[in-house]
Amino acid sequence: MLEQILNDEEIKTIINNVNNVIIVNNCGCHGMGHVIRVMNYVETLLRGIGADEHTIELGKISAYLHDIGAIMGKDGHAERSAEFTDKHLTKLNMNEDDKKMIVDAIRSHSKGSETLVGAALTFADKIDMQAKRMLRFIEDNKSHDNIKHMMDIELSVDDSITVNIVTDGIFDYNFFKDYNKMIIKPVEMSMHLGKECIFKVDGEIVDLYSIAIDKWLLIK
Repeated sequence: MLEQILNDEEIKTIINNVNNVIIVNNCGCHGMGHVIRVMNYVETLLRGIGADEHTIELGKISAYLHDIGAIMGKDGHAERSAEFTDKHLTKLNMNEDDKKMIVDAIRSHSKGSETLVGAALTFADKIDMQAKRMLRFIEDNKSHDNIKHMMDIELSVDDSITVNIVTDGIFDYNFFKDYNKMIIKPVEMSMHLGKECIFKVDGEIVDLYSIAIDKWLLIK
């Protein structure tokens, strides 16, 4: 069913047009580039923890459709994406258990989920925060301006889940105040995936979780 969904021209058109709707300062792209990266991250996570092929397929479907509701704006997009997916998968005669797993993962992808598919989707979605995903930058806001120095995100899974942030050498990882969910949510979701989450910056292990928590507490 994944291939059928990937080849659906209506869905492709919606996803390709999402970014035209939500072009606002500091709002990350929710279009095809983001969706494909999240889909790849989800596969890496689920395959890395030993999930079966069926679960991996459900995870990839949830990743592909998770932001489709953003065609009507970012606010409330998770619920709209879940509603669209529920209706679309019903039309495709997907069995109820599989459909529920996908729809629940999409509905909860902003806040997190305890299911394997949901946790993998939330984790994957939150780590996709790098320069190529950002539409604009506020030049006088160092927290956001700092993102332009994040060149790529490398994800690997063995004994732990490792997120390596590849930078241009200027990136300052002390500025996570405004995007700490990139760190906090993946760590929370890693517990449901059964592995420790480790962050690296240019290959060096950094305790970004403690930094992000400190920043988060400051703004609470």
